[in-house]
Amino acid sequence: MSTTVSILGNTGREVKLRYSEKGTAVATFPIASNSYKNGAEGRVKTTHWYNVTAFGKVAETLAANVRKGTHLLVQGRLGFKPWLTKEGQPRAGAEVILQSYEFADGAKTDNGQEAESPEPEMLPEPAPNDEDSAVAEPFDDQF
Repeated sequence: MSTTVSILGNTGREVKLRYSEKGTAVATFPIASNSYKNGAEGRVKTTHWYNVTAFGKVAETLAANVRKGTHLLVQGRLGFKPWLTKEGQPRAGAEVILQSYEFADGAKTDNGQEAESPEPEMLPEPAPNDEDSAVAEPFDDQF
């Protein structure tokens, strides 16, 4: 059983696109979501960061249309990915394996056209032991 999440936020950088040894497109990008609560000092904002991974044609579409700061609604499986810092300290970060997405603010492509976002685009599940589904890069530890 997996946990499905929906995150509405802004992308933290350009989408990184690479291709696996089998030729599958793999896109990764961070997305930030803010939450607010009232405290003794007034309204306090907290930013939560999530790394998102997409595969196939959708990965290529995201890389072509998403820029730093793009407002997106992403939905997918939530996982936690452990890794070690350069100093050998263990860390873990939240990872969303993208299942669908929508542009949340009428995003534009580089040529000024409305970015295409199908009725949210549904993605196939990657195979559980498929080496293409593993992303080899560590998370930023700036959560």
